[in-house]
Amino acid sequence: MVTDANRLTPAEEEITNTATSVQAVEELLKYRFQNTKLLEEALTHSSCPNLITNYQRLAFVGDAALGLAISSYFFVTYPDVDCGRLTDLRSANLSTEKLARVAVGHGL
Repeated sequence: MVTDANRLTPAEEEITNTATSVQAVEELLKYRFQNTKLLEEALTHSSCPNLITNYQRLAFVGDAALGLAISSYFFVTYPDVDCGRLTDLRSANLSTEKLARVAVGHGL
């Protein structure tokens, strides 16, 4: 029987859900994060109440890092392709829809 005495407060429930989410992501990726606070931040939407940080600052850096990685890959893989076509390739592969499909395909 669940009573008010053994119900979690919203803050406790949020922590439990966050811990569960972190564990689920680590299991899915088969990777243990050294700093799980960064993963928690990455999983936290800006609309979540009572938060100091959220994913937006990490997304800023992550977008740049992903852009650099994919740009470097295409630059090395396709040495004879001109800059305009490389830009098109990068844009097509960094679109929100494309990345969402990849995430869903990997069970994220």
